[in-house]
Amino acid sequence: MNITRIEVIPVRLPLKAVLTLPRGASRTLDEGKRVALVKVTDADGHVGWGEAGPSRRWSAETLESCVTSIREYLAPALIGHDVFDIAGAHAKMNTELASGLDPGQPIAKGAIDVALHDLVCKRLGIPLQAWLGAKRLDGVRLARLVSASSPEEAARITREGLAEGFQGFKVKVGHHKAIDVELVRAVREAAPQATVWPDANQGYTLEEALRMARALEALGITLFEQPVPMSDFYGMRKLLSATTVTIALDEAAMGIPLAIELLRRDAVESLAIKVSKVGGIYYARQMCDLALNAGLKLIGSGLMDAPIGFAASVHLFAAYGIADPVDLNGPQFIAEDYLAKPFPIERQVARVPAAPGLGIDIDEAKLRRYAL
Repeated sequence: MNITRIEVIPVRLPLKAVLTLPRGASRTLDEGKRVALVKVTDADGHVGWGEAGPSRRWSAETLESCVTSIREYLAPALIGHDVFDIAGAHAKMNTELASGLDPGQPIAKGAIDVALHDLVCKRLGIPLQAWLGAKRLDGVRLARLVSASSPEEAARITREGLAEGFQGFKVKVGHHKAIDVELVRAVREAAPQATVWPDANQGYTLEEALRMARALEALGITLFEQPVPMSDFYGMRKLLSATTVTIALDEAAMGIPLAIELLRRDAVESLAIKVSKVGGIYYARQMCDLALNAGLKLIGSGLMDAPIGFAASVHLFAAYGIADPVDLNGPQFIAEDYLAKPFPIERQVARVPAAPGLGIDIDEAKLRRYAL
């Protein structure tokens, strides 16, 4: 069955709060969470939904680049393509927009990829998790993101998160370097039984990262996410040999070729998986298989995903049995969305929807209300 239509619908969703990264605020309240929804329709009228939700201070893609790339290059190349040939769809997309160490505009391509997976699974009458061939978990635990400018604020956010049912806390560091250790300490002391780890988003030099790793060891922290720039292969390898803390790579885990090169250099022991970052479900499951077969630790992450990206990640992370709390923080920051009914989250555990495809219903009237 072939693709007959691909629509791109840019929308702006209101935010509850702003997330701050080492480079600055990921977006403003006025800017909101801007995503490009992709609606793929086949010749029988079946529909699949995907979305591109770039973070301009994290990725090299923007909403504008995703919309233009999909409308002008990717969608025309896929009209008439067999919906079941997802590998072939990626081959066509990679011909239009070249891949390299990453899939080449992976967030734009990932939107179409998720829409195709949603459509195929709806045609088969199965949830996406069943397509992935594993049911290790029926839900994933969510982590509370702690982005604070003082230890007191970090402790308050953590206590509020505990009251809401969170069992994991990811602490943003690298923006206020002089107090980073105290930020992590405040979260650790406020939630001594929870999973706590810092994420520097490439914000440290090697020397700074080494000092931070020694401080984390003293606090009993066992995971440190992307301390140094993704291009610093030497720094990543040096950190692995200098600390007992597990170093997880996020920005450096942009694609299969880069992950393989890091493995060859003995510079990786844990990968943070983001569905949109690697180009969709097709590549994300390859990354997960590579990591598990190489004995690497998998952690789950996202890009403040709206419900479509959030749902795709929940299916994938549950299928691959990621038991640690995952950084899918869309519900923490997005005030309103486009779903007909809320995603099933119970005490900060996101349940895998049982309905076919992604298992969520899009309210197109809401989309029109939020349309840009």
